[in-house]
Amino acid sequence: MSEINVYPSVCKDELLAKRENSILLISALGLGLLFDLFFYGKPLGVSYPLYIIALYLVLFWNMRNKRPFKFDQNLLMGIPIIFLSFSYVLYSNQVFAVLNFFVIPILVVAHTLLLTANNRYEWFKSQFLGEIIYGMVVRPLENFLKPFFVILAFARRGVNPDKYSVASKIFIGLLSATALLIIIIPLLASADDIFRQLIERIPNVFKFVNIDDVIPRLIVVTLVTCLVFSYLWSILISKVRLNKGSSNTLSEGASETDSRQKSRAFLDPITVTSMLVLIDLLYAVFIAIQFSYLFGSLRFGLPQNFTYAQYARKGFFELVVITLINLIILLGNMNFLKSSGTKLDKVVKLLNTILVACTLIILLSAHFRMSLYEEVYGFTYLRVLTHAFMGYLFVLLVVTLCKIWRQRTQLLKSYLIISVVAYTLINYVNIDNIIVKNNIERYNKGNPIDIIYLTTLSYDVVPKLVDLANSTSDQVLADQLEKGLTHKKQVLAQPRPWQSFNISMYRASNVLSQQYARH
Repeated sequence: MSEINVYPSVCKDELLAKRENSILLISALGLGLLFDLFFYGKPLGVSYPLYIIALYLVLFWNMRNKRPFKFDQNLLMGIPIIFLSFSYVLYSNQVFAVLNFFVIPILVVAHTLLLTANNRYEWFKSQFLGEIIYGMVVRPLENFLKPFFVILAFARRGVNPDKYSVASKIFIGLLSATALLIIIIPLLASADDIFRQLIERIPNVFKFVNIDDVIPRLIVVTLVTCLVFSYLWSILISKVRLNKGSSNTLSEGASETDSRQKSRAFLDPITVTSMLVLIDLLYAVFIAIQFSYLFGSLRFGLPQNFTYAQYARKGFFELVVITLINLIILLGNMNFLKSSGTKLDKVVKLLNTILVACTLIILLSAHFRMSLYEEVYGFTYLRVLTHAFMGYLFVLLVVTLCKIWRQRTQLLKSYLIISVVAYTLINYVNIDNIIVKNNIERYNKGNPIDIIYLTTLSYDVVPKLVDLANSTSDQVLADQLEKGLTHKKQVLAQPRPWQSFNISMYRASNVLSQQYARH
């Protein structure tokens, strides 16, 4: 990275007062203004994907002459980012809205580092996590004041008209003046009533000026502009030229990786074999009991002094913990096991395979217990998420099984891809609808229903709740539904800016309007 402070003033100006820097500064300012327009004092909605798209357009425009655009595997990471950003438009689930608020920026930083080749390590290496953290914490701050130096550099170069057009200088001057006037005019208006009255006489120009609102918004725009500029500068202008090496270097790196893997191996294969034999035998006994006791429980009844809650909940969480422990055991003996070069290696692989098979059956047992619990007590957010988590663990175990017999499988890379895909999918399966649909089905079969809980879910469930309200003959249930839906209707009746447009809320508003229009 080139350090600006080692050059004299003229050299610094020459470095800073470049056309690419002015374009980058204008782009960052545009994103700062868009941030204010889209998000300041407004709930998230259609504004979120629009801002993500704008951010990527700025990135691709500024890197057009530095790195040719091409379709490759790095570009694919943008797919879950776009899908997750559109979840703010399609759904109104607050849990995922909060999670995505943190997940999307992490993915964006990882993606932009890959697109601009600012990564020292491959994205599926554990060290890449450190680069993401550096990108989120350091990069937005290390050049935070750089925009002001760029503006000063252009101002100093004003005496030299050879390289810059008159139009660009005028634009920079107007831009600087506008930023100052936004601060100065409200201050003057606040200090002098006569000046304020004079300003207010100008129709529809400065009437909206409110110092209590303008100053915070100006601060937000300035902060976002500087943060975005600093980050983009760090990955586009002053990025570290990484010596990724030639194909020979890569092959050398691969051999070094293999040698490092061999050097870190410390588990003796005989020790591991003994351990796995005992563990697999234990699980074999446990699974035999499961088939005769758990999977036959619907036919033979629950054990004495057991309630459904005790039977399902206690066993479920224990089995999930066991699954995680087994996964750690598998990862440990696959990564740190010494190779004996004999048939013992195949024995270890076979024992690992048995461990995976036992773990899959244990996971199935946990799934069965939770399904039993839901059958008796109904569906909730946490219970549905546990099913999703078990499905996620199932896929991880299948990939781990492939790794046992195919050493070239890159486990961390596969885990990361599965995790991103799984998280994106869980945003789109509409958990709230699943909860309401299954609980209504239980209710239609004569089971109780917690309608108060269902009315606290997101606006995605409103159409199904309205259908239930129109079909039920239970007056108590109808009253509870009306109370919950009326509250949602009152919330939806509050005005929202276009930036916060959300399809789920729009659909719910229409359904509720039609419902209460009939009444």
